[in-house]
Amino acid sequence: MKIRRPNLTRGLCLCLAGIVVASCTMQSRFSPLGGTVPPRSTSSRVEVFQTGTPTRPYERVSRLDVHLEKTALVTSTFSDALPELEKQARLSGADAIMDVHETRSSLNETRIYHVTATGIRYKDSR
Repeated sequence: MKIRRPNLTRGLCLCLAGIVVASCTMQSRFSPLGGTVPPRSTSSRVEVFQTGTPTRPYERVSRLDVHLEKTALVTSTFSDALPELEKQARLSGADAIMDVHETRSSLNETRIYHVTATGIRYKDSR
């Protein structure tokens, strides 16, 4: 009688492949530009100007940074970073985001995506 053992090598490879595919690291922060501004509520709408500038008078209140790293040839897009950009904008007291700059790079199988932007506050909103 032959005893069957689970193929541990196959199971381990499948587990590691799942971890590699699902690996994603995100870091984000904002830096105030000048004085601090009170944060906005989590339900506040944040306008996004990927190109151009708002027509309303505004002041720059923060620099926003979102850094994403994914493995196994999976790349990030602006839509992946946008919720975190909006969150950081709200925390910094910004009404909108402008001056969006995206950079991409890679290191071995890691795909790196970094977005910087400027958080602005409308002068007529307070």
